[in-house]
Amino acid sequence: MNFDGNFLEIGRVDPEPLRELVASISDDEWNSDPFRQKRYEVHRDTQTVPLVFDPDFRHSHPTRLPKLQQFEPVLRPILGLVADHFEESELGRSLIEQFGLGYFVRATLVRLVAGGSIAAHTDNNFSLVHSHRVHVPIVTDPDVLFTVGSETKNLDAGHVYEINNRRMHSVANNSGTDRVHLILDFVLPGEQCCCGRKLHPSTLCSPQACRDTDHLQVACTCYPEQ
Repeated sequence: MNFDGNFLEIGRVDPEPLRELVASISDDEWNSDPFRQKRYEVHRDTQTVPLVFDPDFRHSHPTRLPKLQQFEPVLRPILGLVADHFEESELGRSLIEQFGLGYFVRATLVRLVAGGSIAAHTDNNFSLVHSHRVHVPIVTDPDVLFTVGSETKNLDAGHVYEINNRRMHSVANNSGTDRVHLILDFVLPGEQCCCGRKLHPSTLCSPQACRDTDHLQVACTCYPEQ
């Protein structure tokens, strides 16, 4: 989702319970689902453990995968913090009255190998553009650098960040440690991205209405980089 900025810290959680579970994930499990790496060249240095995920990147009725059952108890405080942040905003309250509660459409653990990188890219499909992309660092190092737009920073473990995924973003793991993030995509039903509000203000966003902006054929300039 595009917003006025690159990173927005929305809260903090204790990363230790999740870190302990992450440590129990075997290399075979990390390598068992190569979909993300095969589909997107920029993610070739990563491995994933999907918890809520669909290969078609649907925007509703997500699939809860078996691994979620193991992680769900320790995820609850994180999921609650994120949902409250968006749903208790002025916009969130007004949308809930019309369209109902928000929901997580994707939840994935992503490991970026030591010395690896994620090349600069933007997220382009309908659901990624219309979701709030949230990163929760679980295992990290001061030499892991995340760039969004013109801003580069180290994301601290346990801090919860929304990133502006409509801007170019990249990651460099310059450390000897595998970095692990929990990545969440949260949807507020009925929310229009800024391009949608600008280009078709009287029509709700849909894959058909938003096709041009979703694939960046029309520049999304309502929140220009500073």
